Amino acid sequence: MEYPHEKEILEFLKDKNLIVVSNRGPIEFQHHNNHIKMKRGAGGLVSTLLPLMEALNGVWIASAMTLGDVVEAAKFPRNKVPIPKLEPKFWVQFIIEEKERYEEYYSVISNPLLWFLQHYMWNSPYTPDIDDNIHKAWKRGYIHMNKKFADHVVEESKRNDKEPMIMLQDYHLYLCPSFIRLKLRETFLSHFIHIPWPQSDYFKILPHYMRESIIHSLLANDLLGFHIPRYVDNFLGTCEEFADKIDYENQIVHLNDNVTHVKSYPISVDSKGIKKLAASKDVLEKEKIVKNIKGDKFLFYRTDRADLSKNILRGFKAFDMFLEKHPEYIEKVVFLTTGKPTRQQIKEYKNYLNDVHRIIKKLNHKYAKNNWKPVECLFKADYNLVVAAFKNYDCIIVNPISDGMNIVPKEAAVVNEKNGILILSETAGCFDEIKEETIPVNPYDISETAEAYYKAITMGENDRKKRLINLNRIVANRNIYDWISNQFRDIKTIQEEMSMQVTNRK
Repeated sequence: MEYPHEKEILEFLKDKNLIVVSNRGPIEFQHHNNHIKMKRGAGGLVSTLLPLMEALNGVWIASAMTLGDVVEAAKFPRNKVPIPKLEPKFWVQFIIEEKERYEEYYSVISNPLLWFLQHYMWNSPYTPDIDDNIHKAWKRGYIHMNKKFADHVVEESKRNDKEPMIMLQDYHLYLCPSFIRLKLRETFLSHFIHIPWPQSDYFKILPHYMRESIIHSLLANDLLGFHIPRYVDNFLGTCEEFADKIDYENQIVHLNDNVTHVKSYPISVDSKGIKKLAASKDVLEKEKIVKNIKGDKFLFYRTDRADLSKNILRGFKAFDMFLEKHPEYIEKVVFLTTGKPTRQQIKEYKNYLNDVHRIIKKLNHKYAKNNWKPVECLFKADYNLVVAAFKNYDCIIVNPISDGMNIVPKEAAVVNEKNGILILSETAGCFDEIKEETIPVNPYDISETAEAYYKAITMGENDRKKRLINLNRIVANRNIYDWISNQFRDIKTIQEEMSMQVTNRK
């Protein structure tokens, strides 16, 4: 491992029963032609926690997401799959649920209701319509699944004599802490929310009983984490309606007999890992594709899941405006976009992906000439291709409406070889940390974004180089392991304070 204070953390955790809980697990099994293949999950959460899971023989509780997950889980008692099978270092316990209830929990409440709410994506004069179907899905799906997760956590916490170290993840499991707390009164609970927390007035889109259930449950945790201070402040403001007392200075909330510490932990990236991948054989092969698209042109680039929060459509509307205002750059630039579909079982996401393909087609029809087209779309799940593009862009745009952190700017900067400049939304979670090294944009302002494209292509080489160097310095100052290490250090401190308070009362 490469954790700061690694020895201190491992010493603290050696007598702990580490239980991580999330909707999507660290691995998934693909079932094809009577064969099952295991695939490791992507993302910072998996990268940071797996080394600890292996060191401590921990358990990761997650939903079965694929048929392969269900088939593999059925081979083991309590659906608890050893990883690896022969000499297990940790276990993944899959929760299996009937499709209708899972869809109510995931595709009606978690996404889109909560996701849209926390990314400011509802069009309030028209949506959401919180009707009987949503109230039903809350009770039959969301409450049910959260209780089921909690029951598995409680059961797993009693499997050995070690003290449970329970780490809940994200918005799918907002009600889980309250169900766990009913049965584990003294156990330390931590919960990290990886998406934005909206301002308190916007949170009131939810019915009062849902808001109350969510806040009361989150305040059953001992430690609640967000990526940036702004989300901490928003959460504390939301608690005004429900908490007994809020200590804004120390970011502590009191409800009934529980004290919840609310803190920010900005996540970063595994710089060494990305650099190693960038030099791999497959990425070098994928670079040939990128370089063939780029040729001798200025390469604009973006990579996104086709999520409405990513603001892809306005990014391309702005590119259209840029080419209209600056026709001198026709045939001298090319815009590469990569990414992947997401949540296509939800109508809004399916329609959005269709709109993305439609605007790309429109741009190419409008401007194409002499075997040149302005936009190249390689929309498929291929992270090696993404890293190849990271190495070669001249300008990358990250313009979300809102997001928890967004680590694309950090990943991209680590491996870029072209002094690439970053266009960044003011509402990206990472904005406050790196804004001085970017071309900032209001994500709703198409004119400003079009002007940002022009600034990027006309910016001097020395200025672009200086910003990239400074951006890399910021990324280097906080690596991906700091994110989880700081949480463990705070857990240790809070537990010591709680023990001292108990001793003093005696």
